[in-house]
Amino acid sequence: MNKENLNKIEKLIESFFYNEDDLNKKVIKASNEAIKNGGKRLRPFIMFEVYKAVSGDEYSEEIIAPFLAAIEMIHTFSLIHDDLPAMDNDRLRRGKPTTWVSHGEDMAILAGDMLSVQAFEIISKKMQEADDFTVLKRMSRAMYTLAKDTGAFGMIGGQCVDVEYSGKKMSEEVMKYTYALKTGALLRASFVIGGILAGANDKEVSLLEEAGAYVGEAFQIRDDYLDIVADEKELGKPTHSDEKNQKITYVNIVGIDESLRRVASLSENAKKCLSEVRGDMSSIIEIIDMMVNRTS
Repeated sequence: MNKENLNKIEKLIESFFYNEDDLNKKVIKASNEAIKNGGKRLRPFIMFEVYKAVSGDEYSEEIIAPFLAAIEMIHTFSLIHDDLPAMDNDRLRRGKPTTWVSHGEDMAILAGDMLSVQAFEIISKKMQEADDFTVLKRMSRAMYTLAKDTGAFGMIGGQCVDVEYSGKKMSEEVMKYTYALKTGALLRASFVIGGILAGANDKEVSLLEEAGAYVGEAFQIRDDYLDIVADEKELGKPTHSDEKNQKITYVNIVGIDESLRRVASLSENAKKCLSEVRGDMSSIIEIIDMMVNRTS
């Protein structure tokens, strides 16, 4: 990952943080701290690189910035809630105490809630400043995409199925549905939103959506694999949490070798889709390779 672009993304995300100086500073501190807690920034990085590649000379930091921050806020909100005692009951995230451990369950719940709203607040605020109708329409479509891929038929819907099937036998069909929503939705949105904001045509948006779906499934299978084989210290969170929470994963069903073959096949499919989209996609292909071969 390009360090210069990653540093730029970090600064852009933090520029949208609330100040920690009012009576509600405790919950704001909890949410800001959760975002700054060493995340890989995969979703905003993908979005940024797709936007940069497709937009070419039309690149505008003003347009992309709130969406970079928003998708990381939503991702962080999902992690805060996922770690809660009522969910996965994890005490460690990225090698540090989870939000509920550091700030209490009440503040963790509220911090997650706040981030889910803050994401759309910063986008809608920026939309009010747009003078160009074409840009405004793109931003509106991108915001809808983010909302859809967050809600009942996106990340949250996938988490609901995941929780409901905890300890139950899950078919491969149900598992793929869960993966496509729980993990895949926001990764897919990263590709699609970058393209929409850059002015990609309908065919390119469909290709980006398809690439994002492949990457999302590959990423989740790799995550399941690491939960079994990775070192807890290197992973930065508890291992064997799926086993602890009685969750059936793709690795449980087909085994490690077939899972790794599936990850490789999915990543190649994603690259093939990207080859048909305008712009230099080499940096995004590097990200895909890093994601599907990661050890943490």
